[in-house]
Amino acid sequence: MKSNVVFVAATLILMSAFGKLASAQAVGEVRGPIWISLSTSAAALQKIEVKAPAAGNMMVTVTGTLVYEHTLGTAGSYCLQLSERSGNTGGCVPDEGTDSSIRNYIAADFPTTVSGFGTSEQYSIVRIWAVTAGTTYTFYLNGYENGLTAWLFQPSITVLYVPGTLAP
Repeated sequence: MKSNVVFVAATLILMSAFGKLASAQAVGEVRGPIWISLSTSAAALQKIEVKAPAAGNMMVTVTGTLVYEHTLGTAGSYCLQLSERSGNTGGCVPDEGTDSSIRNYIAADFPTTVSGFGTSEQYSIVRIWAVTAGTTYTFYLNGYENGLTAWLFQPSITVLYVPGTLAP
């Protein structure tokens, strides 16, 4: 009998600790197109528009694979950033970047990749925004490349709504 009481008590503690996440709900998802080309100018590569059902937080996740082709003797770089502003890649500045961006530098002495195949790197960015009830938000995956030819393969944006506050 004592073990049943301990089990019930532990279950109640866990349920209250994870109550906010347990009541989280998917707000939206955008997948594809299968290939999206990056250019040398910062641009919105993918976006999602969602309406907050109530005050709380939106957890935005972008995932996919970045494929690039590189030529020996030419340095290259790329950047992806999750933002509420279209084309915003301000977080891509080295040493001044944000946790909502991914950037990479490919040295000139890096070997040439096989044309049509390139090299692939998976990416994932997660960021949380506080939201107001009834307000529509647009989230963008922005990016650019320099000295490469690059594409996103099977990109996806998912937004999860979490009610209340996530503050400790």
